[in-house]
Amino acid sequence: MMRKFFTAIFIAVVTVALVTGCGSSRKAVRRQQLPDGRMTALGGTTVTPQSKASKKALTPSERLAMRIDSLLQTQDSLLTVSQLGLHIVNLTTGEVVYSYAAQQRMRPASTEKVVTAITALDVLGPHYQFQTQLLTTAPLKDGVLQGDLYIKGGMDPLLTAADVRTLAARLKAAGVRRVTGRLLADASLKDEDEYGWGWCWDDDNPTLTPLLLGGKPGLAAQMLTALRNAGITLAKGVAKGVAPATARCLATFYRPLAEVLLPMMKESDNLCAESVFYQLGRSRKLIAPRIYQILNAEGSSVADGSGLSLYNYQTPEVFTRLLAYAAARPDSIFNPLLEALPIAGIDGTLKKRMTGTPAAANVRAKTGSVTAVSTLVGYTTQRSTNQLMAFAIMNQGVSRMADGRNFQDKVCVLLSE
Repeated sequence: MMRKFFTAIFIAVVTVALVTGCGSSRKAVRRQQLPDGRMTALGGTTVTPQSKASKKALTPSERLAMRIDSLLQTQDSLLTVSQLGLHIVNLTTGEVVYSYAAQQRMRPASTEKVVTAITALDVLGPHYQFQTQLLTTAPLKDGVLQGDLYIKGGMDPLLTAADVRTLAARLKAAGVRRVTGRLLADASLKDEDEYGWGWCWDDDNPTLTPLLLGGKPGLAAQMLTALRNAGITLAKGVAKGVAPATARCLATFYRPLAEVLLPMMKESDNLCAESVFYQLGRSRKLIAPRIYQILNAEGSSVADGSGLSLYNYQTPEVFTRLLAYAAARPDSIFNPLLEALPIAGIDGTLKKRMTGTPAAANVRAKTGSVTAVSTLVGYTTQRSTNQLMAFAIMNQGVSRMADGRNFQDKVCVLLSE
């Protein structure tokens, strides 16, 4: 099936063996200066925070690690009945500040969108645009298109009726007044499967089609209406068809990637994430070797772009490596990613979280929630040192989602102080 083909392309584009990194001891704190710059392979030697009797002053990272140790010691009621994966990296110094089950394979839920966003910005670039096109192979003479007109869906999740009217107006501006053939709906960007690989039948799943209008199927019918309203007559009706490679474009409506990333990350919009995912499959471009290595880890499994699939698995360490990779590329990845991530106490899925704490307006992170799974992945700046932290907190098997979120918020407050 083409769905698995596109998924395979994405995985091939983003997958190789992860270098073994941090251990999973609850008390152990792992840190190491990165060998080839502050934003690459994370791993190191286990060290133990110094005792109170030590005369040597603790470093800020050691003090932070001890505070996280203390926090975990108060969470026995949570950690004895559920699983935790935690990885924290100081991106300014390159230190791995804290590691707890950092290589444990866990379900990411919607934090999978972090994988999708970083990969898309890396592969497609921040200036990439979704395209909804009108194409033809027919000659145009005296305003008459002597053949069929193709509407090729670009899986634009934000496309509106007004956008389709704009597309019709552009076709008219190109000199088309009459079409002697049909309007053929081209959905060849992806396979015909309407749902993702490993999606649960009883979830609130979006319908996956390149012919989106207002987030649902309906582009072809709306295009027909827009043509008529623009004064462009169509001799025949609407049918399915695939535009030949030789077809020429008569009009295009563009949607910047940045516009799609905003609802995808801020509001955790699953359709937007899947639309970006299929742009990656369509592009067939190869990813940079470093991110390719990160995501081809033994603990990493990419099944979709949104995190809905039961077959997605990531590790906390994979996430922090990705965040480090992004931070090392401010113009192409980091800045657009920060712009799209929810801000604690301000907007998106973090609007009501961490308010009135040092984490408010400081933490920028993606949330993830499915039954019994609560995750949080992102960045914060430590106010006392002005150093950038990357973190991945993955709670699995929680009976109450609030328990996972409360724990994550407490960690973020410690990281932000």
